Amino acid sequence: MMYRNRVRATLMPQRMSLIALAALIPVLGLASAALAAQTLIGDFALIDHQGKYHQLSRYGHKDAIVLISQRNNCALVADQLPQFKALRQKWEAQNVAFFMINSSSEDSREDIRREADVYDIDFPILVDHTQLVGEDLSLSTASEIIVIDPSRRTVVFRGPLDERRRRRNDEPKPTPLADALARTVSGEMEDTVTIAARDTDASKTRDLSACQFSYPQREMHAANHPDYAKDVAPILRDNCAHCHRQSGIAPFALDSYAMVRGWSAMIREVLMTKRMPPAQVDPAIGHFSNARYISDKELQTLVHWFDLGSPRGDGEDPLQSLEIGDVGWQLGEPDYIVNVPAQEVPATGVLDYRHVEIDLPFTEDKWVKAVHFRPGNPKVMHHLLSYIIPADFDWRANGTARTQRRFLEGYAPGKTDSTRFPENAGVYIPKGYKLSVQLHYTTYGKATVDETQIGLYFHDTRPDYEFVNKSVTQGDFLIPAGATEHKTSQQFVFENDIVLYGMRPHMHYRGKYFKFKVIYPDNSTEELLSVPNYNFNWQPTYKLTSPKMLPAGSRVIVSGAFDNSKYNPGNPDPTKDISWGAQSWDEMFIGYFAYHDLEKNVDKYQAANAE
Repeated sequence: MMYRNRVRATLMPQRMSLIALAALIPVLGLASAALAAQTLIGDFALIDHQGKYHQLSRYGHKDAIVLISQRNNCALVADQLPQFKALRQKWEAQNVAFFMINSSSEDSREDIRREADVYDIDFPILVDHTQLVGEDLSLSTASEIIVIDPSRRTVVFRGPLDERRRRRNDEPKPTPLADALARTVSGEMEDTVTIAARDTDASKTRDLSACQFSYPQREMHAANHPDYAKDVAPILRDNCAHCHRQSGIAPFALDSYAMVRGWSAMIREVLMTKRMPPAQVDPAIGHFSNARYISDKELQTLVHWFDLGSPRGDGEDPLQSLEIGDVGWQLGEPDYIVNVPAQEVPATGVLDYRHVEIDLPFTEDKWVKAVHFRPGNPKVMHHLLSYIIPADFDWRANGTARTQRRFLEGYAPGKTDSTRFPENAGVYIPKGYKLSVQLHYTTYGKATVDETQIGLYFHDTRPDYEFVNKSVTQGDFLIPAGATEHKTSQQFVFENDIVLYGMRPHMHYRGKYFKFKVIYPDNSTEELLSVPNYNFNWQPTYKLTSPKMLPAGSRVIVSGAFDNSKYNPGNPDPTKDISWGAQSWDEMFIGYFAYHDLEKNVDKYQAANAE
């Protein structure tokens, strides 16, 4: 069975005649050329060899995009690199973006980075390790050039680099590539020019097998279609159904084959643009136990199954028999349940943050080992932050008074599991203290009442370490209207040895990317976490699979950027300059570190008693 066509032709007048184009072929030394109606391509996103996220639709502010296919050890790419750079130097100033794209299943990101260093390749190289974008673009050979009109998301040129042949003192003849770029930049391009490369002396005498792309997974799936019940449904069950269920936080349920097929076009799009799975950490930096990684083979299975027409196959529907509901208290009955006072949420409108203080009945100190939040209505609960505060705490106070509060834990979209602190650490609740809860609700068209519960689990004895959260904040920024990448950063130095367990970035709708880095006392550096495509609707604390010790004097840096342009689909208003603010249409920039000092609690108490 052949794959169904993933692009649609848009019929438009042809401006450049085949006769005129054919006249250029002897000049170029090309084998054949053809014109056709422009073809639409689906939106896609890839991470480049330096870890930066690029999405086609986010480049609508460019007049053209040039993609140059690349493979490691390809002689054609190495030979033509000076010409590629010259091409970019000429056209980049005319609002044209240039990228290389590597769709090889054999070249790792690290290998590509090394190749770029050796050959001084300064293009962003998009790493297409699933090969799904290469398949959509029909890439077959490295050094092939594709020109895209991003405003219409159409291919306007496909072919090799221009081969200009002229006698000395002759002016260079116009080429199809140069013509296509000029007409695309001016908004006049209405065709797709396709040039087939001729065999050159070099291609006849050199082994260019390293320049070819093959697509073994696509061929395998074409010969043996993925089975819905055995191959597809288990991927959706394990990666999607927990949120995409009835009464879940996702906008629709994936609870049957019919629902999956009905949403297939959207599912394919969000997979290709890396919007889903939603926790989009860079898999090449660190490893996190709750990052919901999805493998290349799983992505290929899903996309190829969609492209084959989503065949049902035989067998029972695993999603239809799947039961996912409120699992109750994940860790069993809590030692103490905090009932947040019922909160009425209207059907529409913008709601201010709500602050609720709740008395705790403890007559002795408590050490929390785990917390579980159970929102009464996840559809309206945007986030919840909980703090341990003294009975006389004053929110209006500054300085030392505000440092008396202890962060307990928070809830945000994407947080579905309980939080367990390390076995030898806990959050300290002194006797007589209260719980302060910050609540932020968003309306969804139906009035409701939220009755959230917080389950607390205690250590039987005092643990060795106090578990804390440190926020590193940059609030001094002004994001210009229309800015596509407004950068900001902040840093903090840990005075004591710490063990780091997790990190959480926080921005609002204009957040573009966020990174955590550490500079150790010996000046060596390490990237701790990167979220290349920040998603305001998904903000868990990313838990390190292996906690990391940071010695005293370690400087942590949080950095990121905002996209305040119209090409950011989540931007509330790209015409406004934006600064710090509490509401979602304002902005924030905060990096949270979850850790404990390596100074034991008993030492702290002894020091306090000595004073």
